[in-house]
Amino acid sequence: MTEPHLPTPARTTPVRDDHAWPFPVSAGGRRHVRLRVWPTRDHPGPLVIATDLGTRLLTNTEYLFRAALASFGPHTTVIRHFPAWSGPAINGEDVFEQLALDDHDRTRTRRCTEQILDLLGPGVLGYPGDTPPAHAGVGAAAVPPQSTHIARALAALLRLNESRVLEVRPDDYPTCTGPVAEKDLAPLSHLKLGTEALRHLASFLAKTNTDPQQSAAVTKRERKLGKIIDNLQEQAWQLGLLADELAAEERN
Repeated sequence: MTEPHLPTPARTTPVRDDHAWPFPVSAGGRRHVRLRVWPTRDHPGPLVIATDLGTRLLTNTEYLFRAALASFGPHTTVIRHFPAWSGPAINGEDVFEQLALDDHDRTRTRRCTEQILDLLGPGVLGYPGDTPPAHAGVGAAAVPPQSTHIARALAALLRLNESRVLEVRPDDYPTCTGPVAEKDLAPLSHLKLGTEALRHLASFLAKTNTDPQQSAAVTKRERKLGKIIDNLQEQAWQLGLLADELAAEERN
């Protein structure tokens, strides 16, 4: 199969970069992608790249495609992007696929990784995932250690709750404060993304080695950690149910 023709971007940097762009799926659900938009030359619509954030793009392609056309126009070129660390990636390398509709109004995909890299350069890879995992034979890991990623996660979470001074009196006494991180998420997206974050945190904690010294108290600690993980997973489940209720209200 030949590579599909892609419009030429008018610039190498996107004019829009949504880190968590929501699109509706079946039964009132919602998924999120990182969505970037480039204007194009000699083409009536923009080039849109939707990067998988672990929200099952493989099974929600039709919804993503239709949402992009509805938002950016019928001549939009839609590209699905799986980062190197994701399951659908091939041989540890990013995968870009152009989406289109077939004669039965179903989406079909055509690989266009080389074309995208030629048009936009290696900078189109980047976030999320920072750097892809190394192949088994490479040796040292290409991804920073756990401590780096957990520190980044904590720093980002701090920004969600921190405030900054917006106004002061002549004597420098603060009179107005506001958030450091500007609020841009709709309530449903807020809950959906929070649910995913909590679910991944529970999975991360479940891998903790509670007995590095092979002590006799290991069984008790393991049971205690197990209960904590179960509670976190239950709370993630309840958050998901709350999001479903909110989605149902939006539909009605």
